[in-house]
Amino acid sequence: MAKKKAPQRLAGAEESCISPEQEAIIQWFRTVKFRKNLLGGVDEASMWKKLEELYALYEAAIRAERTRYNVLLEQQTGSLPLDTTKVDSSDPQKEAHSDAPAGQ
Repeated sequence: MAKKKAPQRLAGAEESCISPEQEAIIQWFRTVKFRKNLLGGVDEASMWKKLEELYALYEAAIRAERTRYNVLLEQQTGSLPLDTTKVDSSDPQKEAHSDAPAGQ
């Protein structure tokens, strides 16, 4: 059975819209190596340590994206929302889930 060829990306696609945090994740995947066991496979403790490293990289990337998102929101609206987890009062779903009886 012939090995399928990976789809080709457009030239320069890797560099477009990639933050330094995302670049760190890409570099981590390019350089990660796992310690092998004597009987085959990989060392479980080493694998968990590598997964913790990867988790920290993803966590940093998510924080950076959230900051970037908040800055974009501030540029668009002129003010930064204090708590983005709260439902807006103009949201019809909030009214549907309100404890007040309908029509009040």
